[in-house]
Amino acid sequence: MLSSKIDFISKYNNIVQYALSAAKEFPDNLCDYLVNEYEFEAVVLLKVKDKTFELLGKSSSAKKSLTFSSEIGCKNCEALANPSGDTKFIVNSQCEFNATDIVINEGCLHIGVSENERVVLKIAKKSEFTNVDKDNIIIIGNTIRNLLRLWMGKKGGLSYSISEIITTIGPELRTPINSILGFASLLNEESLTQTQLEYLSTLKENAYDLLSLLNDLVDLVKIETFKSTTEISEIKITQFFNDILKMFEDKIYRNRIEIISNIDKGLPESVKCNSQKLHYIITNLLTNSVRLTERGKISVAVFSPEKDRLTIRISDTGVGIPSEKLKEIFNPFSLVDQYITTVGNTTGLGLTLVKRYVDFLNGELNISSTVGKGTTFNLTIPVEEISIIEKQISSLPKADFTNKVLVVEDDYATSKLLSNYLHKWGYEPTIVNSAEQTLKILQKERFLAILMDIVLPDANGLDLLQKIREIKNAKTTPVIVCSVEAEQQKAFLMGAVEYFVKPINYKYLIEVLTNYRLRKDSNILLVDDDIPSLNLLREAVERNGFKAIAHSDSTQVLDSIQNMHIDLAIIDLDMPEIDGIELIERIKSYEQFKNLPIIIYTGKENFEDDIKRIDGLFENLLQKRSTSLEDLQETINQMINRYEEPSTQEEVKEKKDTVKILLVEDYKHSQIIVTRLLKKNDFDTIVVVENGQEALDAVKQQYYDLILMDMQMPVMNGFEATKKIRELKQYKDTPIVALTAFAMKGDREKCLDAGATDYIPKPIDSQEFIQKVKYYTENKLVVKS
Repeated sequence: MLSSKIDFISKYNNIVQYALSAAKEFPDNLCDYLVNEYEFEAVVLLKVKDKTFELLGKSSSAKKSLTFSSEIGCKNCEALANPSGDTKFIVNSQCEFNATDIVINEGCLHIGVSENERVVLKIAKKSEFTNVDKDNIIIIGNTIRNLLRLWMGKKGGLSYSISEIITTIGPELRTPINSILGFASLLNEESLTQTQLEYLSTLKENAYDLLSLLNDLVDLVKIETFKSTTEISEIKITQFFNDILKMFEDKIYRNRIEIISNIDKGLPESVKCNSQKLHYIITNLLTNSVRLTERGKISVAVFSPEKDRLTIRISDTGVGIPSEKLKEIFNPFSLVDQYITTVGNTTGLGLTLVKRYVDFLNGELNISSTVGKGTTFNLTIPVEEISIIEKQISSLPKADFTNKVLVVEDDYATSKLLSNYLHKWGYEPTIVNSAEQTLKILQKERFLAILMDIVLPDANGLDLLQKIREIKNAKTTPVIVCSVEAEQQKAFLMGAVEYFVKPINYKYLIEVLTNYRLRKDSNILLVDDDIPSLNLLREAVERNGFKAIAHSDSTQVLDSIQNMHIDLAIIDLDMPEIDGIELIERIKSYEQFKNLPIIIYTGKENFEDDIKRIDGLFENLLQKRSTSLEDLQETINQMINRYEEPSTQEEVKEKKDTVKILLVEDYKHSQIIVTRLLKKNDFDTIVVVENGQEALDAVKQQYYDLILMDMQMPVMNGFEATKKIRELKQYKDTPIVALTAFAMKGDREKCLDAGATDYIPKPIDSQEFIQKVKYYTENKLVVKS
């Protein structure tokens, strides 16, 4: 027998087993199976809803931003416009949904699973789909339909009709219950007798029990019909459990119960898990312990026997559960009699749902109990520790156009490498492999930057660069050329801002992108009562990719910007109520805006005498009649870029009562990033030198309160420079913070051994960097001699 055929049958059998067991991993496994067996690039499985798709599963090679149960729309999709039960494969270039970050050949396989269920498989392939491919995909689709019928038929313990009824009437039942609770609260404010108050309390308790039962029932249906979602989020362990325990303070006080918590101090501060379901599990287990304990103690212990697992042990000294009841404890209403004979009523579905949730999370729950002595719940669930890189990425802004990068690259391996690397540092890449695709996508979308090869299959890259500059959305988008050919001069003449010769230095690439992202993260205040003028200003700002804070009413400005960081203000002079002169004076009276650059933009004539009042409070003056949109854009760019200009050593010498910072860095974009971050946080006195020898010369001329030292530089590296600076008497205790690229294990120790006070890895995490600068300069406001 051929081993390849046996292997194929074995893999297919595994998929069938997943379908028969109603495994929640089935959709993902099916997609991976199709990719591996049929050499597709990526596969995504979508369920057809009314006017959208719901994501059921995806292959590991699919777009990383796709999440389980997320809704996806497409105005041009036949599956939504013309529903049909037939299996058919359609390639539509107008499709609005892509399975991968790379724009390649994609098609949609429409499958009617049943009368009420339809799905679409989005299939991505490197080469174009031939007629033979399309015929074969139809055959594959019919096989998949049978697998999906197996899975969908097995994945629920409740019948379709009952689950649909519960899901439908659930919201309808919540409304009258909430009304009962609302009117009960109103009654509570009336003058009632003690007996009436007791009746009211019983009414509210029963309404809450009914609402709890309904919520549990709806959640149980979701679990049984695989509609429950796995939403992973970060929890701070100690805070998470303390918040839950606080919920029980009133109950344990009334019942004279003592709760003892013991959270292992060796646990990480934060982990990732399904916090909503874990919260329900812990709350319900504690509720059961409280109900089983009339008086006594409940202990909660949290520890981690393994790195990727969290164990929670809840023990009580209550009445205990008989062994015959313990065997069926997870069945609905199994403990109702137990609770009624001890501490009152209960909903009866709590532990059933707890067990389903634990299984859903791939956890374990064991219960031991002795009548008269108490009960112990042992819960273990998988968790993920928060990595350093994830902490850095989580602090980055969410993906908008200021995080989106267009990559123009026809080499598949290079494009995948770039995609993975950009994802790692919080960027959202879109990859195209031709000039045609590039121009098409730039007509529709805006990007922080464009990375492009100049060797493309359908056009000369330099010609493409020129065409990009003619597109409105991309006129000011920085283009970074990455190529094996030495065409720097031509590329720069065509408008490129940076040129990398392959193989790419990814450290420098990320720093270039960080530089441009920091520029785009600028707020510009616009104030003009003339709406057409205000719209022109807004267009100039937004064309440059900055954020416009626009106001036509000058009386509202101060209230709206008090808690904002403003990088530049453009203000008209002639306005009603508060004119431009008075507004500028008021803005400048605030400490946070004392250094805010202001441009006066006015159509007023004979304004010279007016502006004498605010001489020194504004940077530039533009007249509306003689200033074009392009002039506005250029002026705004120049003003925003002032953050990139460090001080000269002579200027710094003359300054008193200010924090003086020396940046030792040879790479241009790193200089810009650090200088911009410092100036945006009111550290204005910065000197930049490019190697260790220049740093040594600079510190001998005057004293600096903080030194930021790159460790890899020409002439004299940072390690040697730090050691030599430490030999100078006045710099014995001066904070020196090492900046190192892509720090490896042991680099921190090397930096500290050389004499550095602290260490920050590159690419720089903006938040961590500024926190450390503030920490080391908070007591440095007096210049040392």
